[in-house]
Amino acid sequence: MLKMRAILIFVLASASVTLSSSAHPQVETWELVAKLCGRLQHSNRIPHKNIPGQFSEKISPIKDAKLVAYEAPSNSVCCSNTRVAGEATTNKNGNFEFKGLTKGYYWLVARADDREYRMSIRIGQLQDKQPVCSEMSFEIDASGEFALHFRAPGR
Repeated sequence: MLKMRAILIFVLASASVTLSSSAHPQVETWELVAKLCGRLQHSNRIPHKNIPGQFSEKISPIKDAKLVAYEAPSNSVCCSNTRVAGEATTNKNGNFEFKGLTKGYYWLVARADDREYRMSIRIGQLQDKQPVCSEMSFEIDASGEFALHFRAPGR
């Protein structure tokens, strides 16, 4: 009887964990945007010649890079066995725009300089005003980190 009770508790606990898991893929951080567009660019820290420990940042566009948005169904891994939702190529200024993507979860994969960079993206409703495409940059730094940055208007 005690063994049966332990099994029942285990089954109920397992079921509640499964039911409580969220409907979206399990990734630490999803970048929220209303539209998937912007500029793909490299950022490099350049040491200041005369001031030790000081750096300036050099930004350069990545042209002709292929970007692929993969659907991110729940509990799946990027990007095997997932459907391609859209593709884009950067222009000479690094600008790109995905058209026709609906609200939902995606993996953005950038292929540049014979490497692949991945980011988790959620297209959805923002609480604040959505930055326009010219205010959004997707930066790859010297260490290979792929990050989304917003530029304030007028800067």
